[in-house]
Amino acid sequence: MKTLLTIFLTLGLLAAAGFAQPKVTQVSNAASSALPPLQNSSIAQGSFFAIYGTGLGPATAAYWNPYPLPISLQGTSVSVTVGGTTVAAYPEFVVSTQINAVLPSNTPTGTGTLTVTYNQQTSANFNITVAANSFGTFAFNAAGTGPGIITDAKYSLLTPFHTAKPDDYVILWGTGLGSAPDISTEKTAPPSKTNLCPPAANCPVTVWVGGQKASVPYAGRSGYTAEDQIVFIVPHVLPGCYVEVAVQTGSVISNFTTMPVDPAGATCSDAPGIGIDYNDIASVVASKGSAKVLAVSMLSNYLNLSNIPLIGSLQWDNDTITGQIGTFSSGVLDAFQGFALAPSVGNCSVTPFLQYPPPVDPAAAAATFLNAGDALSIHGPNGTLSVGQDLNQAGKPVGYGGTSGGDPVGGLTIQELISMCPKSNGCPPYFLSPTFGILSGTYTVAGPGGSDVGLFSGSLDVSSEASAFKWTNQSSVTSGPITRNSALTITWTGGDPSGFVDITAISSTLQSGLPLSTTPGILVECIAAVSEGKFMIPTYVLQSLPSTASSQAIVPPGELLVGPASGATKIAAPTGLDAAYIFYHFIAGQNVSWQ
Repeated sequence: MKTLLTIFLTLGLLAAAGFAQPKVTQVSNAASSALPPLQNSSIAQGSFFAIYGTGLGPATAAYWNPYPLPISLQGTSVSVTVGGTTVAAYPEFVVSTQINAVLPSNTPTGTGTLTVTYNQQTSANFNITVAANSFGTFAFNAAGTGPGIITDAKYSLLTPFHTAKPDDYVILWGTGLGSAPDISTEKTAPPSKTNLCPPAANCPVTVWVGGQKASVPYAGRSGYTAEDQIVFIVPHVLPGCYVEVAVQTGSVISNFTTMPVDPAGATCSDAPGIGIDYNDIASVVASKGSAKVLAVSMLSNYLNLSNIPLIGSLQWDNDTITGQIGTFSSGVLDAFQGFALAPSVGNCSVTPFLQYPPPVDPAAAAATFLNAGDALSIHGPNGTLSVGQDLNQAGKPVGYGGTSGGDPVGGLTIQELISMCPKSNGCPPYFLSPTFGILSGTYTVAGPGGSDVGLFSGSLDVSSEASAFKWTNQSSVTSGPITRNSALTITWTGGDPSGFVDITAISSTLQSGLPLSTTPGILVECIAAVSEGKFMIPTYVLQSLPSTASSQAIVPPGELLVGPASGATKIAAPTGLDAAYIFYHFIAGQNVSWQ
């Protein structure tokens, strides 16, 4: 009777305390887990993995103190069942909304389920896949995108102000190369360093840097539980601040991160104009630990949509202008994906998103945005418009932005889809493009000045060559489904002689209906030199896009757009700022099917 009474009292106390059943919403590689995973959707034996949800652990974060590795941490435990075998994961970090844990190396591979137990409440089963290897690279922003955690041979992090040069040995840090070298001691001791790549010629790990394969003399455990390191030699790639890096193990492609490369290992600068020359702000960052920068981007997207269920064909144009004006600390600059919102020339970025792209740079939110007045004034061949200041919930400025023409991005109803642009259907007039083309001329950005930034004005010229840009193999590329198992070549004529070409590919897992805020996708953006006249998107980049073959969605889940982009034109920095830039991207294309 006493035992029963104790049980009833315990259950009553738990109910009164409001202990709800844990809910798991996402499980993914811990190094590439910011959004519902399309890459690294499997978990590797012996790797760190992340669990997201609600009610997963205590309100205050708790961490393990190995060794031995715990199977329960502050009342939280994780069980994984594959093929009838159940193992207990080792929780390394727990809080109410997230768990980081190590998957035991003896976990069987294949499909299975995961549950989380917290305060004697167990979640519903969550489906997972366990693989022998599935690598993810750690990133500065802890979201698996942008600059990676890549160090020099002395373990100093690479940043825009501390770069690598070709032939340097560098170390990439991540998780997911596979099981521990000695499974029997995984729980009780640090792992030994066991090289998967002796000799490098037979290495099962491929590191892609700027489209080239790097030599890998070492890949294996770093000496810490579940943490891997890959030593590679920087190939002779085009220099830049945001050179792509991806790791391939078998057919599995990791998340994409970037690294800075300079021929002399100096402060990085991208090919003239594509991004910014960090030498512009290197001295002020060195002396003050931050720089105050203005960057205004003009973006025009035009899509010729066809074979849309229930609708047929329609055209959609979207013009947006965005102004980033803020104080960027050295930490933000290290984690930042760039003011130009694009990879370095000759490279492709691969970024996950929810609903409509472009994805948001997590590091940008850490900048301290500055007040340059209530609105920016943009004057161009189509007239003048005002771009208002965005405010957060506290009423503080977080930049400038808005739709300057066409239909807004996101939140479209069926009625809005049917009545999309052209202008005769009631959309706002186009500012950047006339009737779905590129409008050449001079664009001037001006600010009235505010409490942080003085009055300013600067101009950017869109050349007639840019307005004459033509994607020459569009019809052949888009005439049928596009395979993701071979490289894709894009060709063009025209373009801004001092600018670049932007190639943007989009694919999501949307199967039917309208976009949902929970529908994940991938945005690939490649930047090419105009003078080349062509660019080949590598197979490993295309394989990061999910297939759209079975989709019957009203909003096409697959798109391909190509167009001219300017370099970042430097303008006179107003009072209160250290540097200021203006740039544009005009891309046009259509819906496609990715096979």
